[in-house]
Amino acid sequence: MSDPPPAAAGPAYQPDQSLSQNLEAILAVPPPPGGLTLNTLFLWTGGRGIFLFIVVLCLPFLVPASIPGLSTPLGTVILVLALRLAFGLTPRLPSWVGGKPLPPRFRPVLAGSVKLLRFIERVLVRPRRTAWMRWRAARCTNGLMMAFMGFYLALPLAIPFTNFLPAYAVLFLALSMMEDDGVLIWVGHGVSIGAVIYLVLVADKAVELSLKYYEPLLRWLQRWL
Repeated sequence: MSDPPPAAAGPAYQPDQSLSQNLEAILAVPPPPGGLTLNTLFLWTGGRGIFLFIVVLCLPFLVPASIPGLSTPLGTVILVLALRLAFGLTPRLPSWVGGKPLPPRFRPVLAGSVKLLRFIERVLVRPRRTAWMRWRAARCTNGLMMAFMGFYLALPLAIPFTNFLPAYAVLFLALSMMEDDGVLIWVGHGVSIGAVIYLVLVADKAVELSLKYYEPLLRWLQRWL
């Protein structure tokens, strides 16, 4: 499937716009024929599009109760794009991923997240201590952490907050790299580490509870089989 021409259907990206303003401009136009695709959304974001695009992908998971079925495909896309960023490759999506229309429910989720983004832009993100953020080693390390959080997000886990935490880690990492914010980037790494610790603790408890409640059932079945 090929993407519709984004220049004819969508708003031109304005470098001086904030992230929330750019999203509002995208939402203000009707979706192109055949539906909005990832590649179309990526092209509409222009210059800093890779980071903006990654932020857009994690927006549906910024509330604890996210839409089921989105984490695996969107987390996989974040993983691939972050790896390309980490190794200095041009970010792009194959047509079988980037050309697939997003479900209609993605647009209202995006619209509902704009208010949160305005708050983040106002109080959190700005260029600070930017010199080291441009080092090749720093960009690689930050990209690899983002890729790991994308992998975490893509896991089909039926555990509360296992989409919520890595999504916020991706959000902080991407915004920091987009604005060269050398302070906020540490928040992103901290949330990433916290997400892994949470998964280890919760997964261990889930296994323990499963064994506690299912062992009597298994013994009962063994007696009757």
